[in-house]
Amino acid sequence: MEHAIEKKYIPLANYFHVLKESVIQLSFSEIETIIGQKLPNAAYLNRSWWTKTKPPLQHFLAWTEKNYFVSKVQLGFYVQFERSAQQVQQNKTTNDATCTYIIRQAELNDVRNLTRFMHRLKELEPMNHYDFLQAPDTLSALRKRISHWNIKNAGQFFVAVVDGHIRGVAQGWRHISQGFQHRAMTSIQLMPEYQKAEIAHDLLCAVEEWAKEQEIDRLDASVLDGNHHTLTYYKSRQFEVEGTRLHAIHVNGQFYDEIFLGKMLTQPPTHTETTKEEVYA
Repeated sequence: MEHAIEKKYIPLANYFHVLKESVIQLSFSEIETIIGQKLPNAAYLNRSWWTKTKPPLQHFLAWTEKNYFVSKVQLGFYVQFERSAQQVQQNKTTNDATCTYIIRQAELNDVRNLTRFMHRLKELEPMNHYDFLQAPDTLSALRKRISHWNIKNAGQFFVAVVDGHIRGVAQGWRHISQGFQHRAMTSIQLMPEYQKAEIAHDLLCAVEEWAKEQEIDRLDASVLDGNHHTLTYYKSRQFEVEGTRLHAIHVNGQFYDEIFLGKMLTQPPTHTETTKEEVYA
């Protein structure tokens, strides 16, 4: 394996290596049978033991190395593991510290944590929050949007999970008008303490992969003028500034310009010039 893992959990890693199911529940006794010994007391007492993905702990590598994450824990009874269609586990060194995180598609059971994330972001980063582009801020509305997007293949939420908590979110959603079906909008938000990490880059990569799978040719984005971090993220992924709408948004008693960006995901067709003789031929 790429990272060191405690020897006792290698049998569990081998189990996930050959696992085909996208969702599986394992009882505590089944996990102990696989590893051939008892789980530590912390596994019985703390849900965070299962959801943490931060060094120096290494047991989580048994499942995260194969793109599984813990979606549900009933202490002393069972653990539910899931593998999303798109997911990546990263371990990167930033200027601040080593940041281990998982990027995956949001599930319905993430709704409560997603709502908390948005409300907290609104307190800490008002400008970043407004770049959410009308994301629902209630549990029922957010749950409805995720369900609708999954059923209609109309959009996707991606979350960055750090130490068991959502610390970044990216969205991609297709335009509903018939003449705009080849285009999709995207937005990205991060908690302030993770704005220097590589998380934004990987979130945008996930959105782009989703868009290509949906045969979308172009991604659109908009950012409040002054939200330098988000603007930098987009430019790092080759988004180009295409225009500015003056005094477009009013936030906390102040007007902000709105910057529009776009990125072509496919090569647009070349147009050959038509001569006057060809038109009247």
